[in-house]
Amino acid sequence: MTSIRRHLLKSLLVSLALLFGGAGAAVFFRTRAVLTREFDAALRAKAAVLTADTEYDEDGKIELDVKGLVMPEFERDEYYQLWVPDGQTVARSPSLGFDDLPQREGDVVLPNGRPGRAIAVRFVPLPAEDDQPVLPDVPEVTLIVTRDRLPLDRTLAGIGAGLLFVGAVALAATALVVTGAVRRGLAPLDAVGQQAARINAASLQTRFATDGMPAELRPIAERLNDLLARLDEAFQRERRVTADIAHELRTPIAELRALAEVGVKWPDEASYHDALQIAQRMELLVTGLLALARHEAGHEPAIRESVSLRALVDEVWQPLADRARGRQLDVAFEVAADANWQTDPTLLRLIVGNLLSNAVEYASEGGRVRVTASDSRLVVWNSTSQLTCEDLPHLFERFWRKDASRTDAGHSGLGLVLAKSAAAALGLELTAEMPDDATLRVTLRGGS
Repeated sequence: MTSIRRHLLKSLLVSLALLFGGAGAAVFFRTRAVLTREFDAALRAKAAVLTADTEYDEDGKIELDVKGLVMPEFERDEYYQLWVPDGQTVARSPSLGFDDLPQREGDVVLPNGRPGRAIAVRFVPLPAEDDQPVLPDVPEVTLIVTRDRLPLDRTLAGIGAGLLFVGAVALAATALVVTGAVRRGLAPLDAVGQQAARINAASLQTRFATDGMPAELRPIAERLNDLLARLDEAFQRERRVTADIAHELRTPIAELRALAEVGVKWPDEASYHDALQIAQRMELLVTGLLALARHEAGHEPAIRESVSLRALVDEVWQPLADRARGRQLDVAFEVAADANWQTDPTLLRLIVGNLLSNAVEYASEGGRVRVTASDSRLVVWNSTSQLTCEDLPHLFERFWRKDASRTDAGHSGLGLVLAKSAAAALGLELTAEMPDDATLRVTLRGGS
């Protein structure tokens, strides 16, 4: 499993190791360049002394006079050699013996087999005497001076080892500091994780405190608070639904039990008729719940075909016409003859049936119902004396009724919820509004 802490530690330590390594390498190479330059400068200074003592006599003979020089190093581990252009050696250090030095500058192998540094100087010797005439054909000579570079290498090795040691100590100390810093930096995240681990269905009211929280975590905490609020609302809604279902079933079950007890003692056909009605009412409730679950889960497949709204409204209205006349409702239809929707006829029939049934049942006694439809929307109006604007958000909630005592046993409170769910499955929009205090308008949009 990927760990943010491990990733941060690894990234920081690798980056710091590269940074320290790069800085140490830069210091080492810069120091080596400076020391090598100083090493070469010391060789050039000795070469300058030897150059000053290189002269030619009246016959043009070139010689290096070292009798007055005190340079014992040229008898042991330092070397020089002087050549004329034809390759003839003019002078050489006692330490060189009969060996020859390579005629180049830089790193060389000394006659004793050890590494060394060499510098080359090319110059024209001066006359031995001040009053001696300058000869025009004096050749340019080459002087090579070398020195064992072991002291330089030892110094560089010591500096390199010191840099490695300091770098290792610094990296180890940095690892401790970075580990502590990462731990402190991620402490708020750990606290959020621990608090989230303690949240369960009984503590969904818990909220993450965002005051004083790092700016990077605050959006996460706010989203978690929003999620907890939605979860809390969903759990409370499910609890209400459970209670509503129990409330809806308790009465018919009690009625069935009473009828069964009466039927056992005094068999009567009326008891069976009443029991059948109660069972049908319970079946209607359970069927509605199952249909709602299928639509919300997307298990109710929708087909697309052309549906005539006028024919559909006429078909759905037929079973409701007697009930509308019994309630003395003023009903009017304005459905365009050419209003056709490309949609699922079964689901659309479910929606329209619930809208018209709801309008007939809850319209004011002797009130009015209006149905209008076109290619883009279907609207159902009904007069009402019970609803207010505050009730509109509850119309599409399961089992909600204006009558809190639920004295109306003929309805389960699922009609508009089923219609809303079916509309969503078809990609339609179902809304409710009150244009005035005595009229409810339910609109289905999205037909084509």
